[in-house]
Amino acid sequence: MADSQAPGRQRRHGTVVPSRSDPLLRSMTEVVGGPLGRRTAPGRTNPGFFTVERVLVLMAAVSALLAVVSKGHCRQAGWTTPDQYSTVCWSEFPNSLGSHGLAHLFPFFTPGATFDQPPLTAFIAGATAWLTGGVAGAARPLAFFDINAALIAAVWIFTVVVAARTAGRRPWDAAVIAASPLLWLAAYVSWDFWAAALVGLGLYLFARRRSVWAGFVLGLAAMAAPYAILVLLALVVLGVRNRQATALLETLAAGAVGWLLVLAPVMVSDPSGWGAYTASALTGPASPSSLYGGWNLIAARMGLPPLGDDAVNVLAAVLVALLVLAVAAVGLYAPRRPRVSQLAAAAVAGFLVVDKFTEPWHAVWLLPLLALALPRWRPVLLWQAAAVCHFIALLLFQGKVLGGISDQHAIDMPYFVLAAALAGAANCVVAGLLVRDMWHPRHDVVRRGGVDDPQGGILLDAALPDAALPDPPPKEPARG
Repeated sequence: MADSQAPGRQRRHGTVVPSRSDPLLRSMTEVVGGPLGRRTAPGRTNPGFFTVERVLVLMAAVSALLAVVSKGHCRQAGWTTPDQYSTVCWSEFPNSLGSHGLAHLFPFFTPGATFDQPPLTAFIAGATAWLTGGVAGAARPLAFFDINAALIAAVWIFTVVVAARTAGRRPWDAAVIAASPLLWLAAYVSWDFWAAALVGLGLYLFARRRSVWAGFVLGLAAMAAPYAILVLLALVVLGVRNRQATALLETLAAGAVGWLLVLAPVMVSDPSGWGAYTASALTGPASPSSLYGGWNLIAARMGLPPLGDDAVNVLAAVLVALLVLAVAAVGLYAPRRPRVSQLAAAAVAGFLVVDKFTEPWHAVWLLPLLALALPRWRPVLLWQAAAVCHFIALLLFQGKVLGGISDQHAIDMPYFVLAAALAGAANCVVAGLLVRDMWHPRHDVVRRGGVDDPQGGILLDAALPDAALPDPPPKEPARG
């Protein structure tokens, strides 16, 4: 947290307690005795065993157990269709074990193996499948799920601790991740939370002024989920604005090294597998949850012309390019330098809207960024509620399409499209709130009290940091 009077100097600020400052949390804590009392000062009063980080770890551990409970039916009865959809316990882990032959193939290393996930995710899937090699029969999918769930639980706790340390004087904001209803349902659905954890670690390293290592970690993250490239883009844009492009280009170069470190073994061992993955990523059909897949579902029902694969690819590429230009414009021309997490979160929120492969569980990419960028519980909880509705609607719709079950345990297409549209609208609202906070920093709760960007890192070393510039005063109404 940079001092507003001189670059590079630090000024201490008291720890922010959301139960006092956040209106929603203040009212929610009334049932347990109200907000944290004035005699409890985090960082000044000795809390004994229950430090902020330990409380957050306990919250994350309890949430991880709740996430296991949400998959309880499938853990007992198996991941069979249509039950895994009607009971909302579907997971990519056990289904990939059979559909991609992970029981006897290692993605991107076994010749002829195919996998529809990026290489780093494929390595994790292959390694965990290898660990279950001694388990025979129907018990192997359960063992595969449990190993991956245990690893994700550890990554979840790690991400919470990293977010608490990245948030500066607001460590309690990491509770957004630790007690997330979205993660209760979606944490053990896919390997996407690995990418979210790596992005969180990259921002932590950048905040600690280790910008080269931050770029390296973000490059690794891009090989787990490509959205991490947008986070690197946000850093480069802010570096250009701060006239520190050379330093941020070093971060970008380190990202390329991390990316190539994962890609090089793949290119050596199975170039055809990498070619098949990239071809699928560039020309594959849009997911039903995307803008394009949703339109095609509606068009098929109403007899309208659908979007062909070529049209979808062109439209998606144009929208992604416009998103990149919008991120650059906001980062360069906002009256005050945006915070790193704000610009990165706005970019990822926009990507969730325009990506042709978007899925409801991809919302876990955005959650750790929102904990840093938009630490207000009401909008973040409402956004999570929309993502949860989208997730449940997709599984119930898939149960009808793939399992042929009755409407009593499934939903029809219009309800699914409505839920997907609600989630897309929630992403747009979140992006809009972030842009508003960037353009009018007086709305940004993180910057209250003269605090600059807790994740600013080397960006705080500018000759004239934006923190030294006061917010423009509101215009007075004209007098007649």
